[in-house]
Amino acid sequence: MNNQASGRSAPSGAEAPGRKNEWPKFLLLAFVGLPITMTLAIAAYGFVVWFLQILFFGPPS
Repeated sequence: MNNQASGRSAPSGAEAPGRKNEWPKFLLLAFVGLPITMTLAIAAYGFVVWFLQILFFGPPS
């Protein structure tokens, strides 16, 4: 990333200090966080549909 006012790029060894911790965080999010989030979102949608069928619309026919 270019953080210098002169427009020159930083040397390759001067990357952000937390750069090496990005891959484990990405993998954790990609293979644990997102599947759990999507499962909960789909379950919540199913619950809303089920609840609306009970209260207003009745069973599908």
